[in-house]
Amino acid sequence: MPVIIRSIGKALPQKRVSNDDLPKELETSDEWIRSHTGIGARYIVGENENVVSLGVKACLETLKETDVKAEDINLLICSTTTSAYAGFPSTACVMQKELKAVNATCFDITAACSGFLYGVNTAVAMMELNGWKYGIVCGSEILSKISDWTDRSTCVLFGDGAGAFLLERTEEGKPGIGAFVSGSDGTGDKSLFLDPADGFLKMDGHAVYNFAVGAMSKSIKDIMEKENLSESDVDYFVCHQANERILSAAAKRLGFGFEKFICAMREYGNTSSASIPIALTDLKNQGKIKKGTVIVSAAFGAGLTWAGTVFRF
Repeated sequence: MPVIIRSIGKALPQKRVSNDDLPKELETSDEWIRSHTGIGARYIVGENENVVSLGVKACLETLKETDVKAEDINLLICSTTTSAYAGFPSTACVMQKELKAVNATCFDITAACSGFLYGVNTAVAMMELNGWKYGIVCGSEILSKISDWTDRSTCVLFGDGAGAFLLERTEEGKPGIGAFVSGSDGTGDKSLFLDPADGFLKMDGHAVYNFAVGAMSKSIKDIMEKENLSESDVDYFVCHQANERILSAAAKRLGFGFEKFICAMREYGNTSSASIPIALTDLKNQGKIKKGTVIVSAAFGAGLTWAGTVFRF
């Protein structure tokens, strides 16, 4: 029985920070940031906002347009690099408490920006194996808390937010989530990591860019081959929203036009594992996801990790 995306939701902090709002001490500009990354703004958590509150809000958004109740949820997976606790318990368990999803099995996934697709893959497998009806996969990130706001090479890139899918195991014949591709390369662990010395993320931008273009284009190519899809069969490419140049270079390497690649980072920056569901929620809210819509999604992240899949609606 296939697993489908029943609904999608997102949550953002109240505070929007445009490029012009960034501290003058960074000695950067809107023109430079946009030209090098495509990013124009990001959202930053305030005093009463955190990784749990954003995640819970995104999950509630997925439920409100359905007749599914929190107690109906069998599985709750949270992908995050900024856990509620340093170590344990999982952020998903804390979210369960707030949601009152008392019947859900809960745990976190740590695969950085690829984590949401890893989570969807895991949820599909567990729902099929256990015969579970409903699952939620949420990406919730507060990257502003681990960004060094004196380092202009990194802090301008990231933002906070959450996005979630409500998944449903349903009858045969319905379109659903397609095959997955994924992989990891631990030799790149120092390309992007959270430094225990000061608690800030560190990145080798050149190494990450080169890896990202290759991983993104390969994931898209591999999943389309698995699913026997041509470029014309795909309505949108909704990939991890790290940098517009990365998406453009991946599209060029694939020989695809860029017009089908969604660039939500222009408004949100890089929200790590929340970026794909946030971008998909915007597409839904714009009326661009309809019955029969086919979306190819791919991601890359620290680890190094990568993943890809197809969403059919």
